Amino acid sequence: MRAVKLALVLAAAAASPLAAEGWEITASAGKVFPFYDQTFEYDPGALASPIPGATLEQRGVFMLDARGGVALNLALTRDLGRHVALEARLDTADVRVQTIGARYHLRANLPAPLPPLSTDVDLGTGTVDLERLRPLSLDLKLQGGRRPRLAVSAGVSWLPGFRLAVNQAIGIGLPGLSGSRLALDVARVGLTAEALPSERGQGRLGGNAALSVGVPLGRRLTLVLDGRYFRFQKQTLHWGRAQTSGALPAIQENLVRQVESRLQPVVFNPTFFHTSLGLALGF
Repeated sequence: MRAVKLALVLAAAAASPLAAEGWEITASAGKVFPFYDQTFEYDPGALASPIPGATLEQRGVFMLDARGGVALNLALTRDLGRHVALEARLDTADVRVQTIGARYHLRANLPAPLPPLSTDVDLGTGTVDLERLRPLSLDLKLQGGRRPRLAVSAGVSWLPGFRLAVNQAIGIGLPGLSGSRLALDVARVGLTAEALPSERGQGRLGGNAALSVGVPLGRRLTLVLDGRYFRFQKQTLHWGRAQTSGALPAIQENLVRQVESRLQPVVFNPTFFHTSLGLALGF
């Protein structure tokens, strides 16, 4: 009889939410707010024309416009007490980048009876792929209440390296029938930059802090709304050599190599804030 009573007590304790193993896993998604909106401009200055006696005039500069995108997050929490927990996190932040290309006007006086040469060399818009920022964090979490459950957390974060790849069109501008300018796509040029915290005051370590609200949906399931701020040191993006899809005509090849040789490293600030909504499962 005593053994039966003990078994019933243990079964009741195992069924109690307060006697759960104390682990919780949370998956969420949300919006990255543009704390790190920034536009990078590349102005190589006056370029030398590959044709003797010709002039090459720059109209506009290269621009990369970076904005916040979608956040995907995963967290594993271990209770250390009734109101204290330790949390390990993987947060991912997407960065949308748009390009605005530069254009160069080439003009040359050719021997008679040939008319003057006047055309645009278009380094037009292209596609950009900036890898997701994937900070890893270890936080101390303080929580209280039941419906809703409020929590604040903060801790250290580490940001792995990331890469930026630009795929740029290279073409020749031709006059259109309606007076507009047409771009003849000749080839594509790929530029890759890697974030290397090589400068003083730069590094991978940072921190995060958050406020979250949890609404229980059941015995072990909770709806969680989270707002989280990440702060990291600046990162320097170092450009590699441009890779082309094929041999370029002399004018385009000359422009690409001159622009490439004058591209300065870009300082990128990966500090950001995101809000997310997700589900937490206790076990």
